[in-house]
Amino acid sequence: MPEFLSPGVFIEEIDAGPRPIAGVSTSTAGMVGVTVRGPVDGKPQLVTNFLEFQRTFGGFLPVPDANIANQWANNPLEGGQWWRFALSVQGFFANGGQRLFVKRVASKDATASTGVLGGGVVSEITADASAGATELALRHLIGFTGNGSTVAIVRGSDGVVLATTTISAYSSTGPTVRLADPLAAAVRTARGDYVRVGPAVASPVTDAAATFRFAAASPGGWGDKVAVRVRQSAAASLPLLPDPGEALVVTQLAADAAANSDTLVLNPVDGLDEDTATPLLLSAGRFQLRVTAVGPLDADGRLPVTLAAGSAHPQWSAGFAVRKIRPASTGNPNQLRVGGASRLYPGAVVQIDDGTTITAGIVQAVTDDLVTLAGQAPANLFETARLTLVEVEVDTRFTDEAGDLVEETLANLRLSGGVDDTQSVVGGLATRSQLVTAKQGDGFSTDLTQWPTAPGGSWLQLSGGDDDFGALTTADFVGADGGSGHRTGIVALEDIDEVSIAAVPGVWAGTVTSSLINHCEQLKDRFALIDPQHDLSIEGILEFREVYDTRYAALYHPWLMVPDLASGLDVEVAPSGHIAGVYARTDVERGVHKAPANAVVRGIRARDGFAQDITKRQQDLLNPKGINALRFFPGFGHRVWGARTLSSDSSWKYVNVRRLFLFVEESIDEGTQWAVFEPNGEALWALIRQTVTDFLTTTWRNGALAGTTPDEAFFVACDRSTMTEDDIANGRLICVIGIAPVFPAEFVIFRIQQKTREAQLT
Repeated sequence: MPEFLSPGVFIEEIDAGPRPIAGVSTSTAGMVGVTVRGPVDGKPQLVTNFLEFQRTFGGFLPVPDANIANQWANNPLEGGQWWRFALSVQGFFANGGQRLFVKRVASKDATASTGVLGGGVVSEITADASAGATELALRHLIGFTGNGSTVAIVRGSDGVVLATTTISAYSSTGPTVRLADPLAAAVRTARGDYVRVGPAVASPVTDAAATFRFAAASPGGWGDKVAVRVRQSAAASLPLLPDPGEALVVTQLAADAAANSDTLVLNPVDGLDEDTATPLLLSAGRFQLRVTAVGPLDADGRLPVTLAAGSAHPQWSAGFAVRKIRPASTGNPNQLRVGGASRLYPGAVVQIDDGTTITAGIVQAVTDDLVTLAGQAPANLFETARLTLVEVEVDTRFTDEAGDLVEETLANLRLSGGVDDTQSVVGGLATRSQLVTAKQGDGFSTDLTQWPTAPGGSWLQLSGGDDDFGALTTADFVGADGGSGHRTGIVALEDIDEVSIAAVPGVWAGTVTSSLINHCEQLKDRFALIDPQHDLSIEGILEFREVYDTRYAALYHPWLMVPDLASGLDVEVAPSGHIAGVYARTDVERGVHKAPANAVVRGIRARDGFAQDITKRQQDLLNPKGINALRFFPGFGHRVWGARTLSSDSSWKYVNVRRLFLFVEESIDEGTQWAVFEPNGEALWALIRQTVTDFLTTTWRNGALAGTTPDEAFFVACDRSTMTEDDIANGRLICVIGIAPVFPAEFVIFRIQQKTREAQLT
């Protein structure tokens, strides 16, 4: 109760009236089957159309090796045609299904495709260059060391080294490099030519040299079509900030300067005189000039400065402005001031470029604009130097079964970090890639000269994946309970409460079918569709049905004829996937109380869409046994012509009655959770009665319950008549509910009699 301890106005919110119960969905299906690819671990995945299924689980499986296929297809007790699973999923959506949770089944001995990267540096050439050229445009300069470094020019198509030379100059803008020797042969971007620093990555990569180990995201031979590339990415280029104690110094040329002269004559000013120490960097127009010697003053009081050998510049006249570039010094050899330092983080890999030398480093700490490195920063840095944040771009490509290229690009990943760090290569791929996972190898290093690189310098093709269908067993379909999120097979459907229709299409194995039925009977919130063996005669399907007695499953016969786009042929497919779609369509269009029968089966062959023709006399044998026939009627199409469960209890012989009770029970269960631990008294009982009554009234108005009035359709009792004092003392609230379901008009009978004309009296 609220407390009123001092005078004032108090506003309170109170609950008034019953709490509404929302009806649960009855059209969400869950299926278990063998797919080309897709996650084996984790909860079943939701797909909402067949294209989404193909993106996640792949397309149509080919028929396995004849020995494996015959072993399954010819086994009447523990067999199946699980390789048609994708066609059943396609049939579900073709018949109106909208939500499907899929759990992939894979052999316990299936292996994932793998590949290993070594360490090295390559940079793709980004513009064609002809023989004799001395300048190359590259994708990056990460891992390069600057002027004087030795590089190899490599032909991308076959790995042949076209030339080995040194870099005489470079520019980070572009970027470009100038070669000491002209090219002997042309280079082409279209064939993947690249520049390599250091030796080539040896093949095969040894364990000690492995920087990253990649594996396909799930087991199976599909992974052999996956290729991975790890590339350097300049995530940010940040300027170094000058020493705060250094003033801005500007002067002019005291005399004309010839083009490319190695001496300039300046007017001395404070901060730039004969006492100025070298190394010194000057800015004149768009040119930066490195000074190796200063002074002394000449007879006219002018200041001569000597430039580094090879300094290139145009002709300038006296009076041309020259600025002293300030040093970037903090007094601490491990620290730098960096503009935009907030982009950096501890552990970040960086490169520092002073225009002639490129040096790598690791960030240890960042405080405002002060960046502390794990080691010493390069000496004699100036404010024109740039610090580049180096991150990773992982490209993945996969050619699917239809020949379409699927690509992923994960950018701005950190080189180091574990699976829990979603910003790292390992963690980012684990959470965001549907194609590959990664682990750091024994040779992993943050040394940029040992960048994760494939033998050949380009893409790493994964290999060694195997579905091992020969080791597939019925136990793989049944699954095992490893706890939430770690269940497999049919058991994994327990993780998804929304599932109301369950199936293992194409598998008639008694072990699997019994497990599916047991799954539904235990959870009591879903209904199973089981498949018979293909090509059964009437006697065969009756024999198959004899061993089952359950109110939680239905059986349909015969199989369907479906066009297989992968092979271009018509193939037989188990009916459960298509029928699940019919259930979903009927629930959405009419409601769960409507029997999912007298409905057209879609997504099958236009003519002879059923593998067998069932006649009325044959159905006279099937229907009483709870076997639902699929029949073709000329001018009426291919239709579901039965709506019975596999129960021997006549109270539960209709599919719609069983599923209506599942709907009501689950809706009330989820809609009254608020009542747990409420005071168990008259007020709560009245609220429960009203809540359930309102829900059932709505259900009756929707046509799901029989009766002309709500009193005829249902009753709700929750009072002293339903509970004893012992029940109340033990915390039990008992509400008794009775509902009158509508039964399907399975037999529509018109009685016609002959009537004679009667005389009219006038």
